[in-house]
Amino acid sequence: MKKALILLIMLAGVSLLQAQVRRTPVQRTQTQQRSTAQTTTRAFTLANGKLGPIQTGQRFVNIPATYAGLYDKYTYRKEEMGGEGGDEWIEEYYQFTKAGKKVFRALISEGKIISIELQEGSASIIKTQEGYYVGYPARTLFTKKRMEWITYYEGTSFATSGHYTYYVNSDDLIDIEPTNVNHFKPNAKVCMISYNLNVETY
Repeated sequence: MKKALILLIMLAGVSLLQAQVRRTPVQRTQTQQRSTAQTTTRAFTLANGKLGPIQTGQRFVNIPATYAGLYDKYTYRKEEMGGEGGDEWIEEYYQFTKAGKKVFRALISEGKIISIELQEGSASIIKTQEGYYVGYPARTLFTKKRMEWITYYEGTSFATSGHYTYYVNSDDLIDIEPTNVNHFKPNAKVCMISYNLNVETY
């Protein structure tokens, strides 16, 4: 009787072990799928002028040197800019990078953050409140948001909706001031998105 009981317990243990072994590849696949989904999900949203610890309209103070997943470094820069009509001005900003790639800039005026510009390195990290991001298909954006597109002298065309401005490289356009979806090349992408505290009308 004892031998039969021991044998039954051993068989049950073996069956349980086999079941666990059979589940392991499936569990691994599910873990891999979750991991892949996490890498393609844009974890940060630029909404209401706020991105992580950065908030437009506020002074650039007490900003952490790193912010997990968003940036690992930022540097202060001040550049003299020139326009088409001979205008000159000083542009003051902080450049945020992650793994050596430019993620975004925070433009400063009189010590306050007036604009956040999403750059190429933000493509897999940041989206807007409406779900747009750098690398978003320009034709889809044009179809979803009816905006007036304007030529910009630095080689881009742009359109503004609310506080957000979307930029597309002029090289990705068939017409530099697109008025229909076919004026964008099929593979044209949004190359930059900015949130501006003070909205200009063009």
